[in-house]
Amino acid sequence: MSQLAELRWMLPPLAMCLVLTGIHGYLGIHVLSRKVIFVDLALAQIAALGSAYAFLLGYDPRVPGDGAVVYLFSLGFTFVGAAVFSLARMRQERVPQEAFIGIVYAVASAVALLLLSKSPGESEHVREMLVGNVLLVTWPTIFKTAGIYAAIGLLHFIFRRSFFEISTDPEGALARGRRVRLWDFAFYASFGLVITSSVAIAGVLLVFSFLVVPAVVAFMFRDSMGSRIVLAWVFGTLVSGLGILGSYYWDLPTGPSVVACFAALLVIAAVAYYLRGADHPLRAAAKVLAGALTFSVLAALTWQARKAPPEHAHEAQFEALSRSLQSEEESSQIEAIHHLAEMKDPHAVDLLVKALREPRSDRVLEHLIGVLPDFGPAAVAAIPALMEVGGKHEDPFLRLEAAQALLRLRSPEGFAIIVALLEEEPPVVLEQRAGNLVGEMTGLEFDLGKGSTEERAEAGKRFREWFEKKGGRVRWRQDRQRFE
Repeated sequence: MSQLAELRWMLPPLAMCLVLTGIHGYLGIHVLSRKVIFVDLALAQIAALGSAYAFLLGYDPRVPGDGAVVYLFSLGFTFVGAAVFSLARMRQERVPQEAFIGIVYAVASAVALLLLSKSPGESEHVREMLVGNVLLVTWPTIFKTAGIYAAIGLLHFIFRRSFFEISTDPEGALARGRRVRLWDFAFYASFGLVITSSVAIAGVLLVFSFLVVPAVVAFMFRDSMGSRIVLAWVFGTLVSGLGILGSYYWDLPTGPSVVACFAALLVIAAVAYYLRGADHPLRAAAKVLAGALTFSVLAALTWQARKAPPEHAHEAQFEALSRSLQSEEESSQIEAIHHLAEMKDPHAVDLLVKALREPRSDRVLEHLIGVLPDFGPAAVAAIPALMEVGGKHEDPFLRLEAAQALLRLRSPEGFAIIVALLEEEPPVVLEQRAGNLVGEMTGLEFDLGKGSTEERAEAGKRFREWFEKKGGRVRWRQDRQRFE
């Protein structure tokens, strides 16, 4: 499987993170200018409270038709919160507005937990409320959300002078006759509309990070509003890409990975800001280095104090992963697949083969096919199931991945699947991937997927004739590391 093929299922969450960056990077500049840092958390929690209330009334966002109702409940609750926050800004601010925001956040969180305590699967709902399910986002959802954000962005662009005026100089705006409370409500209502859409996808924690962290970095290094917005977008885009890639290569939850990446790059930005403004750069650098060394030593010492695992920890972990593999949650199944692959326990092959014959989705199937060859000879039992996928599945790309898994398990049946795929006039990109795979496994070049339609057909014919000539004599040569 090529790197591009392996990463293609991560493109939707990456696209969603970039969409979130666009609107939240801009709104974060307003939030920091207003000094209401936690308004995002509060509105996000109010939106989650609306979802919890709808769930208590019997609406489930996973049920077709209920999703729109849940969204409307979240949006309605958020608009109420927007009205509260617009009224909470006082001319003589004896009590900071941030205090009201904190109270609203705490109350909304407590009430949401109370409501969810009466529903089945309480822990799963709390988890989704905090970290969302950005890994499972679909392209239609991305396009719909991008359309909503674009409309809100256009509104803010048209009335940018009014919005920035009440964010940066509310007293001056009031003196100039600006209706501050009305514009405050317009800001918080549009902000709430963004948050309602974002929380349903990415959860409270990731949305807060997208809003605040890029804006903090922008305030560190830029003075003008325009340059701050651009820097926030650049920073958010960079972190999104790094967080998604990190979650893929280290098999980590996507949302928390992006949040952790935000934190890491914020630390780097803070150090750079400190060094840039220091009167004695060398002395400042020495302090940073000393701090890093101290932290490293403390981390190493605490790691040495870790508790030894129980005697039967492996068995307990295996049982837990077996249950996760049979769950209804796609993300839980995918995590279980990769953790089982890391354990390299031959007993896991039977579980994975069973899941391969009864996949919940094509995405789960793709991950199952990808990890089975990692078990080596123990995965020979998976060959019949892989042949079924390669011969019957509707998606030609998944059939090619099944062929690749077979070849990596030293089964020449993978070539038969490729021959059948080429006879069906597949997309050119699939022919090219098949050509790369055949070249890797045989050391021969058939020019599959290259040239004109006639040339590609001729290349397919050459490969088919090679395979038919070899018949059942194609075998893996361990000494040459290829099929002959």
